[in-house]
Amino acid sequence: MDAMSRERWLRLAIAVGFAVLLVTAVRSFVKHATYPIPAIEVGPPPAGFEEVFWDGGGVRVHGWHGGTDDPSRPVVVFFHGNGENLETLKWSGLLERWRELGVYAVAVEYPGYGRSAGSPSEAGLIDAGLAALDWATERWPERPVTVAGWSLGSAVAIQVAAQRSGAVDGLILMSAWTRLFDAAAAHFPSLLVRVLVRESYDSLTAAGRIGCPTLVVHGLRDRIIPAAQGERLAEALGARGRWVPVDEAGHNDLLGVGRVWTELGAFVDERAGG
Repeated sequence: MDAMSRERWLRLAIAVGFAVLLVTAVRSFVKHATYPIPAIEVGPPPAGFEEVFWDGGGVRVHGWHGGTDDPSRPVVVFFHGNGENLETLKWSGLLERWRELGVYAVAVEYPGYGRSAGSPSEAGLIDAGLAALDWATERWPERPVTVAGWSLGSAVAIQVAAQRSGAVDGLILMSAWTRLFDAAAAHFPSLLVRVLVRESYDSLTAAGRIGCPTLVVHGLRDRIIPAAQGERLAEALGARGRWVPVDEAGHNDLLGVGRVWTELGAFVDERAGG
């Protein structure tokens, strides 16, 4: 190989190496954007709640649970958004809001978040959710169970409900996307998203495996996950889905709207036969 050929190969190797480093760095950024774990230490649960640990696919995951002992009232297994953890749920008073609806709330912490081991991934979050649901149905076999999630939590909730359809009596999806690709492509060029986004969180396909009544709630001012995605998901659910657009809400403020909690309360009352 002459000197000119060696120089060409060296330049090509440097270019390929740079491209690999660039893609690796961008994919790392994409993962951080998908799972922006809050740097907030999780302390003890709020009054009236207890902590529990589950084995989620070989990973020790953390949760809190508490609420009414009335066996006719639903257990709600709740999945939070991507930038939250159990401590932020405590600060916001969200767990108390669930308890005020007369349910028994089970809040799940994702792998790599808070006091849960491991690192976040689509498979890991779903395994954690399945472990929490299985624990709840074994502990309260006589109680109706609703699976609920907000934002990323909706993507987890629908996958868990699809895989355990016989154990779930109701499903609540708030600020839900159709697929992770669709949510990302609403903000970035689709070709770039196709190359960089490795996880699917395909809620649209999972909707075809949902057999229980489902409440789909979405803020019409949502600039992060367009409301059209939530509406399309509700349409895919057919007669099982109830679409509730919220005119006055965006993304992060959806659970601060009183009408949303009225809808949630009516839905869990229906699951209890109330």
